[in-house]
Amino acid sequence: MIRSMAVFLTAAAALILCGCAEPVVFSEVLQQGVNQKVYTKYNLWYTDPEHVSCLNIQHGSYIPLGTEIEPVGTSWFWDEIVFRTVPDGKTYTIKFDVGYRLCTMRDFIAYTFTTSPPEELLKDQPVAVRERIRRGEVVPGMNEQAVLLTYGPPPACRTSDLRNESWIYWRSPQNMLRVVFRGDKVRSLLNVGQSL
Repeated sequence: MIRSMAVFLTAAAALILCGCAEPVVFSEVLQQGVNQKVYTKYNLWYTDPEHVSCLNIQHGSYIPLGTEIEPVGTSWFWDEIVFRTVPDGKTYTIKFDVGYRLCTMRDFIAYTFTTSPPEELLKDQPVAVRERIRRGEVVPGMNEQAVLLTYGPPPACRTSDLRNESWIYWRSPQNMLRVVFRGDKVRSLLNVGQSL
């Protein structure tokens, strides 16, 4: 009994010393200034607002790129990121899984949310591409930045490096999409099964 308690206390102390027990604060991660707004950095898909996958599975509805959000908080224990969309006051909970994203929660927040308004994010994209991004569509000819604004970064468990010639995204829990590049432009899109 005493030995079990000692192991537990040692593990708890290690978690506290490593900083794992501290919640992640949006404003610190994003270096948010006073009165600066926070927006989604890409389209975020969901089927259940209370269980949004960190894989950004492109199924169901989505929160458009550039939607103003209000951070509610994070939970390291439950691996959750909670925020509210300002236009409608709806609350969403992203279920963060380090095993799929292969990054910290801080890093995930930094590449999912931004203090840059949507017009700034889209300024380098042609008007026709902006419309595709807003509709959640990737098509041949788009550049890598347009794909990132549409689908977000691909999960690192399937695409370990953005310098790869193809990026893999989940279309549904059973099917994936491979975005194939030639240089900086999308060459083709291939629907593939879970066997990858």
